[in-house]
Amino acid sequence: MLDAKLNSQSLEIVSLWEDAVCLHTYQKSLIPADLIRAKKRLAQLSSDGGARHSADQPFFFYRMCVILVRQDGSATMGELSDALGIPLSTATRLVNRLDCVGYVERLTDPKDHRIVRIVLTDEGKTLYKTIHDFAQQRVQAALHHFTTRERKVLVALLQKTVTALADLPA
Repeated sequence: MLDAKLNSQSLEIVSLWEDAVCLHTYQKSLIPADLIRAKKRLAQLSSDGGARHSADQPFFFYRMCVILVRQDGSATMGELSDALGIPLSTATRLVNRLDCVGYVERLTDPKDHRIVRIVLTDEGKTLYKTIHDFAQQRVQAALHHFTTRERKVLVALLQKTVTALADLPA
C-alpha cells in the first residue's frame, strides 16, 4: 500500500513539475535574467558551435514533449510557439533541428490538409519516457524521506505554487 501511494504521489509531483515547466512565465520569472544571458553566451561560445539559443538545450525538448503529450500528441508550430513563449521563427528553427535528428516529424492534419502538425517520433517518445521515468524515480527516492502526511502537504504546496506561477503576468 505504501509503495502504491508513494508511486502515485511521485507521479503527481512530476506532473506538477511538468505543469510548471510549461508556464509562459517559467523561464522569465524563475530564472534570473543574468543567468539566462550567461547560459546563452556559454552556449554560443561552446567549442562545437552547436547551441545558439537557450532553448536549444535538452530542457527545450522536455518542455516541448510535455506540451505535445498534453495536446493529444500533436501541435501546430503556432501552438508550440505560444505554449513555449518563444517567437514562431525560433520554434520553427528548433523543431527543424529536432526533425533532423529524428525526434519529431511534421504530419498533415487529417481534418485539414493545409495544417501541419508536429508529433514525436517513436525515438522522441522513447527519449521523453526515459526523461519522465528518471524524474519520477528521483522524486520517489526523495519522497522516501517524507512521511505520508508530509508528502500530501508537499503536493498541496506544489499545486499552490504552480497556480500562483500561472497567475503571474507573462
